[in-house]
Amino acid sequence: MHFVLHQSTSESSCRWDFCLREGRVVEHLDGHSDIIHKKLRGDWLPWGMRKRDLLLRRYWRREEDGTYVILYHSVFHNRCSPEKGYIRACLKSGGYVISPVSQGRQSVVKHMLAIDWKFWKSYLLTSSAKYITIRMLGRVAALRELFRAKNGNCACMEFSSGELMRDMGLPQGGNEPTKIETQSANECERLEGPVEGPQGGSKRHLSSTGSLVQLNDATDEFFDVPDESEYDQREAMWSSDESTHAADQRHAKLSSAAVFVRKLHDLAVQKRGYIDLQGAADADNGPCYYGHTLPKDSSCTMPSSWSMTDPTTFLIRGESYLLDRQKIKAENTLMQMVGADWIKSDKREDDLAGRPGGLVQKYAAQGGSKFFFIVNIQVPGSTTYSLALYYMMDTPLEKVPLLERFVNGDDTFRNSRFKLIPYISKGSWIVKQSVGKKACLVGQALEINYFRGSNYLELGVDIGSSTVARGVVSLVLGYLNNLVIEMAFLVQGNTQEELPEFLLGTCRLNYLDASKAVSLDEC
Repeated sequence: MHFVLHQSTSESSCRWDFCLREGRVVEHLDGHSDIIHKKLRGDWLPWGMRKRDLLLRRYWRREEDGTYVILYHSVFHNRCSPEKGYIRACLKSGGYVISPVSQGRQSVVKHMLAIDWKFWKSYLLTSSAKYITIRMLGRVAALRELFRAKNGNCACMEFSSGELMRDMGLPQGGNEPTKIETQSANECERLEGPVEGPQGGSKRHLSSTGSLVQLNDATDEFFDVPDESEYDQREAMWSSDESTHAADQRHAKLSSAAVFVRKLHDLAVQKRGYIDLQGAADADNGPCYYGHTLPKDSSCTMPSSWSMTDPTTFLIRGESYLLDRQKIKAENTLMQMVGADWIKSDKREDDLAGRPGGLVQKYAAQGGSKFFFIVNIQVPGSTTYSLALYYMMDTPLEKVPLLERFVNGDDTFRNSRFKLIPYISKGSWIVKQSVGKKACLVGQALEINYFRGSNYLELGVDIGSSTVARGVVSLVLGYLNNLVIEMAFLVQGNTQEELPEFLLGTCRLNYLDASKAVSLDEC
């Protein structure tokens, strides 16, 4: 029921959301995302502050454990221009995580916001911006009071979006414990320039700030990446990486207006009439040499580069998994990562490993027993991006029975066994929540095209084959140059003879920049 309340843009939302005046759905994109317009009330804002509205892309999904994730970020849309009397704020990232507890009788609701309130004075105090943002986060407390008052009985409420009523097997809750986080993106003040027309209200004070920001976080439960506390030693290894990007982060904050304008380009989701406010600009690139268009940087300090990551980051099925369902940390990888491509084109690019002059064909011409495994992640759009990761092993294929079965098997077997474990080690909350950390059988959710050569197997993972994956990746693209992405690949072990599992390979992608993708039109 919490999910339905958060998704509704009708009058029922105003019963608990004291910030909202009215809302509507501008466009339904697919079964898991839409564009919504929200007008905020003015009576909860500081005196003299004009009313704000928000135009947002909303994405939601349901996890296997019953948790709902709802994510938002601001967009432009040709059907919803700014209106007179409102200043359009920019929601950089935010959303809700609604997790069932106590066998589904209650829920923990986490709420996060990072907002640029679009004030015209640049020197205003950060504390004032936090005042407004924290006040808005107080909606969660209002939601809790609504459930207390109604004792979980919300059956009489009306909801406007029919497609949100599918898969609504949600428990009705009572007293909901709440976790609040806050980030503030810009500066604000009680006075912000000329006010259009009379503004009601007077100076108001945030009465619940202390109780909101001091609430404890609930422990997130993930299964295929160890807890954050186990990464202390690993994070120390990348301290130089963090310091290098600190200057870039400061510069980005100081020049946010310039960056904002520069990033309004055509990395929109399938040209549906709206543009994400995060993105990347195109740039000229040099000729491509397949397997080497994305540089390697073992020091992990150079943006738009790759390196291998620590295999102990990832959890795999242990030898006794069929008995105890326990996963263990991986110790090593079967293959070594030897190259990567970051390319763009006006169409989907398949079978990169089979193209003359590339890394794989160079080794094929030399002969020998080296075998390559390539994962080509294809992101569709007005420009199609391909991220290809090249792994190589010296061990003869027949010495690894499970991998040999995978390489020489049919597509049905391959789709049932190829597994990816993702991990966003550095990046925004909204992306971490969207991507998650749990392993997935890629072929069960996405279309994979397999290309078998004499010395390689290439997997073309078509992100465009799933509306859910397309929504997640389009979100990730907008934040790409602020992310460190780690991944591991493996063939799932289902029988005792196939356990323990082993990683085929890992990778760490450092702050990829879409503008640095190599254009195949220039090759």
